[in-house]
Amino acid sequence: MPLVKRKLFVPCREDECFKLYELLKEKMPSVNYASFDVTEKGLLIEVYGYESDVKELWFEIKRLVGPLKEITRKSGVRKYSVDLITKMIKKTFPPRVLIEVLKRLNYYADLLEGENQLATNASFEEVVRLAEKTADLNNEASRVAGNTSTRNYIVALCIITGLSIDEIVKESLEQGLLSQNESGKYIVTRDWRSALDVFLKSTRR
Repeated sequence: MPLVKRKLFVPCREDECFKLYELLKEKMPSVNYASFDVTEKGLLIEVYGYESDVKELWFEIKRLVGPLKEITRKSGVRKYSVDLITKMIKKTFPPRVLIEVLKRLNYYADLLEGENQLATNASFEEVVRLAEKTADLNNEASRVAGNTSTRNYIVALCIITGLSIDEIVKESLEQGLLSQNESGKYIVTRDWRSALDVFLKSTRR
């Protein structure tokens, strides 16, 4: 297969271009050479490699451009790709937990499952920050939670209230929102979303 040299141009604003550049750096097809230049009108990419690799790069660019344009819209509800957020934080996170956290922090938030996107009026920076906290706490909570619903409950409350996992567990046991199973792990005693509201109401947070 012959080697080819191509110039690829992506119309984008400066912030969009830099986000796209950062994402592409992390997942570049195995081309021989690629250079990136952010101009006033967009991102110029010069690439040299096998034709199949160049086509793969162009496919990846087109896949990322749409969600990035949604992210940088300045007002109203925006759609954020779950895959894009995962790439930004380099960790997986439970989107349903992030949605419930955003709602209780007074943002509009909805999970568009068919599109694998979040719709919210929170800024991209806030979504990324909360997604990273959700991912980190999700791992920590697994040591005490007996199932996924309980883990979701604990993680969401830690972020919303700023309390530690141990403090959440202690207060939840006192309120009857958690119980212990035979293995010593904790189980939420009702739907985890309604349990969130009961906890927050009783503690006035």
